[in-house]
Amino acid sequence: MHAPAQPGAGASVASAPAHREDIDWLRAIAVLAVIGFHFEAPAIFGGFVGVDIFFVISGYLITGIIAAEMAKGQFSFAGFYERRVRRLLPALYVMVAFAAIPASWDMLSSERAELFRSAMAVVTFTSNIFFWQQSGYFDHAAVEKPLLHTWSLAVEEQLYLVLPVVIWGVLRIARGRRLALPVTLLLAAGSFALGLMLMRGGASAGAFFLSPPRAWEFLLGSLVAVSGLPAPRAGLVQRSARVVSLLLMAIPILSLRPGPGFPGVNALAPCVGAALFLWSGVGVANVPRSLLSPLSVAAFIGRISYSLYLWHWPLFVFARFAKPGLALDGWERAVLFGLTVALATLSWRFIEQPFRKRQLATTPRAAFGLAALASIVLLAGSATGLLRAGATSDADRTAQHLDSYNGYDMKPVYRYGSCFTTSDGRVPEDCLRPVTGKTNVLLWGDSFAAHYYHGLRTHLDPNAVNIMQATQPTCMPTFSAETQGVPACRALAAQMRDYLAANRPDLVVMSADWLEDARPPRFAGMVRDLRLTLARLSEAGIPVVLLGPAVQFRARLPSMLARATLRGVTPDPAAFVRSDIFALDQAMQAALPSAEGLSYVSILSAACLQRSCPLMAGDVPLSFDHAHLTAEGSVHLMSKVAPLILPRAMLSGSVQQPDDRAHQAGGERARDD
Repeated sequence: MHAPAQPGAGASVASAPAHREDIDWLRAIAVLAVIGFHFEAPAIFGGFVGVDIFFVISGYLITGIIAAEMAKGQFSFAGFYERRVRRLLPALYVMVAFAAIPASWDMLSSERAELFRSAMAVVTFTSNIFFWQQSGYFDHAAVEKPLLHTWSLAVEEQLYLVLPVVIWGVLRIARGRRLALPVTLLLAAGSFALGLMLMRGGASAGAFFLSPPRAWEFLLGSLVAVSGLPAPRAGLVQRSARVVSLLLMAIPILSLRPGPGFPGVNALAPCVGAALFLWSGVGVANVPRSLLSPLSVAAFIGRISYSLYLWHWPLFVFARFAKPGLALDGWERAVLFGLTVALATLSWRFIEQPFRKRQLATTPRAAFGLAALASIVLLAGSATGLLRAGATSDADRTAQHLDSYNGYDMKPVYRYGSCFTTSDGRVPEDCLRPVTGKTNVLLWGDSFAAHYYHGLRTHLDPNAVNIMQATQPTCMPTFSAETQGVPACRALAAQMRDYLAANRPDLVVMSADWLEDARPPRFAGMVRDLRLTLARLSEAGIPVVLLGPAVQFRARLPSMLARATLRGVTPDPAAFVRSDIFALDQAMQAALPSAEGLSYVSILSAACLQRSCPLMAGDVPLSFDHAHLTAEGSVHLMSKVAPLILPRAMLSGSVQQPDDRAHQAGGERARDD
């Protein structure tokens, strides 16, 4: 994604003034949305749609440029591509060169190799294909790829090779707008349909990264440029159109969540909103205002939006690498944003402007020649870096071992596909079958319940205890199906209502991602649902152990441990562990009822002596991501927790009994066994 094409010197757009300040405002909305999403700003959940907004602007502007120049008999492909070279390559190449500098001390050898391969993909306009083959845009590894954001540049560059020819051909054959509109609309519909087909066929990453299923977003901007629609009537009609356009963009920016359901239908609202914004500004004159007015600031942000986009992501990636916990505090992100704006301003002033205003490379031949030379230099430098990236030190090998747990296969440990993560949300009968003559324990909840199964099975005597499991991702263990926003969760809640009405396990162990379930303002609702469920279990005479918040880390634990190893730093649990889990633990203990048959067991008090939580289970990271336990991590934690759940006679010989201090610190309301 980047700030879209703009008219070159002396160029005009047939359907718009030579320069529309409101398009700078739209650019500002788009780039701030993307940066807000990447910098984890509050409530900017769908800021990634800023890319789509930019695509619409690009289609509108390049189509308008071509139409205007053709109308004057001045259009040439050489002139068009010269402007693209001047607009895109100088700042991009400088950013790529600087991104390679910190790679030698902040990245694993495998990551350095990937960085140089991605740099070569940038130069050859194929980085979208490169990252499509590597991982999804929203995958955990994405945050460790300094050049990931260049995928959208490759999409634009690829479409710049095709769409100008198509637009030129359509306009030339149409000799006006009558044929241009239906042809453009047909092409856009075909591209959109292709994206839907890919997504329904399980190829969401292809729909996201590849240019053909993204072309409709450019063509939507082209439709505005060739539609011939008159400018909206000044006054109420125009203001209403602009308000609607802003709402269409704001709603997904503030509410859309990342995932495989994008782009597709979810991209329609921001794209239609951008197109409506462009149309509603046709014929609007630029209004003089003070330099510090909000609209003037927005216009400036829009002008530097290309450099802002180029620099914000590598700065964010390497700033994270510099932190032991791989997470930036709010004030650190604010400072980083200020640094990004300052660096982008310098890039715009001293790199973008001189090339675009022909102060450097004054002739077309010089511009193309310098671009070719810079491309060769970057390719050669990347190839050299790729050859040298293979050398590994002992620290690098240790870090790579730790980092390998980012790809940990949790499926057999969590009983994936049977007692955890099923297609309809219900678990098979085998997962809930009691065994006569044994203590039947039901483990109920989401993935934060499933990750305790392996450790419990290890530490509970199989001759005395039968562990049943009913777990689904994101599903809180309550009967209140109406509060479960996911169909699978509603199905599991209904199944558990029926099961526990007909069966009486000896013990129900409940656990979930309480930190997510209690995210403001949902704490009171979470407690209310738990109270209702606990009351029904108590009425049925079923004892319950509710496990408190899990150990959660500020980022993926294997990545944090790997970075610490690379820098020769001793990992500090205080820097790695989220501090808010301790406050939530205390709040849950205070809010839940103190009743017979209920035992609240604090995982944190049992495992984290004086708030110092374990990071490793032997030579294996405790978690393979920010919280979910490895098999070894589950065994380690349950060695502390299992004695607080069941009596000593039901434990295997490997479990260690907690000492009195740990038991008192647990904050549990233990039931008598």
